[in-house]
Amino acid sequence: MTTIRTKCPSCGDVDLGADAISMTLTPTGDHGVYAFTCPVCMVDVSKPASRRTAALLIAAGVEPLETLEGVPTPSMPFEDLSPTPEAPVFTFDDVIAFHFLLEDDAAIAEEFALRTG
Repeated sequence: MTTIRTKCPSCGDVDLGADAISMTLTPTGDHGVYAFTCPVCMVDVSKPASRRTAALLIAAGVEPLETLEGVPTPSMPFEDLSPTPEAPVFTFDDVIAFHFLLEDDAAIAEEFALRTG
């Protein structure tokens, strides 16, 4: 199996197999993005892939996926349902924090105790 060396922004150089890297290319193949989960710190890393980088990754065994550029993405009209218009925006970081809060049984029990008590 071919080993691919790339850089994690936190850990530096890491070695991966081709199956640990996903790559998405534009329909023309001119550029794209490759992604992996760092085997050391478990952070998801995404990097741009130039034509040369994409060619090297393909040669090493990474199977590229083609993107569907030009296909409109469905959208829904936005309606602000905040209690007040000045309320802070709910960010992706808030979603992550909420995810970890849902895994904390003690915090959930404490929150229910506060609401029912």
